[in-house]
Amino acid sequence: MAVNSYRELFVWQKSKDLIAITFELSKLIRDYSFKDQLNRASLSISNNIAEGFGRKSKREFRRFLNIALGSAYEVESMLIIFKELKITPEELSNKAISKISPILPILPFFLFFQFFHFFHSSYSSSLVY
Repeated sequence: MAVNSYRELFVWQKSKDLIAITFELSKLIRDYSFKDQLNRASLSISNNIAEGFGRKSKREFRRFLNIALGSAYEVESMLIIFKELKITPEELSNKAISKISPILPILPFFLFFQFFHFFHSSYSSSLVY
């Protein structure tokens, strides 16, 4: 089955769901730099998946997926630290952490397995999975 848009990618959909909860959570953070960093890193995951998909190059797509993976770990780290320091409420923090948890194993799988084995031989804007 060919994927013709990044919006069809399960990992992009999950990262979009994460943004909704992290933006909600960031409204409760008083420190502007913490709030800004959380929002930027959360957006970076989905934006890098989309940008890499749009580059139409296997090498470029892989580079952007690596950036998205780094951002996902950054978000997870911030969520854990904010929760432990009681910067954010525990219940909402746990909800956000549960949203990032499925993204972390999916991105490396997509990057290292699906990326190399399931592309059309002539990369024409479609991915196969």
